[in-house]
Amino acid sequence: MSYVASQYAEALFSMALDENSITQTLDSFQQFTNVIDADMTKFLNHPKITKNDKKKIVETTVTNHLVKHFIFVLIDNHRMDLLSDVLLELHKIIDNQNRVMKVQVFSKAILSEEQQKQLIQNLSKKHNREIELENIVDTTIVGGLRIEYDGMILDDTINNYLHSLQANLMK
Repeated sequence: MSYVASQYAEALFSMALDENSITQTLDSFQQFTNVIDADMTKFLNHPKITKNDKKKIVETTVTNHLVKHFIFVLIDNHRMDLLSDVLLELHKIIDNQNRVMKVQVFSKAILSEEQQKQLIQNLSKKHNREIELENIVDTTIVGGLRIEYDGMILDDTINNYLHSLQANLMK
């Protein structure tokens, strides 16, 4: 993600917070980005199409005034190419505000409900946050788990142990 996208996301979040409309703003912004297809993206990013023509399209598409004016700012600043990045950054900001941590768990097979509950409980206790767990099956893993969250990787797989052992033996 770019620094510029995060700055725009913070601005949108701040305005939504001031108006106490974070959920509505996120939903409206998400809907707009979902509606945009490849042709519409080309249209909104095309340098020869006037800003007013682009804004007319947004005016008819977006009902939330905050999101509408935010998109107008992106159009005025030639930043429509950052739309999806801004949305991702906005999700991160809202998750952080709500103390939600997204965790990806890589394993050889899908974890049982009990294993997932236990993992969520342990991570929630350790980080004092609500956990959203995504279990991803990685058939290359021999055994164990690799847990990724907040830019951190906790690799407790047999693959990692074997790789470490090999590196130590090569010294």
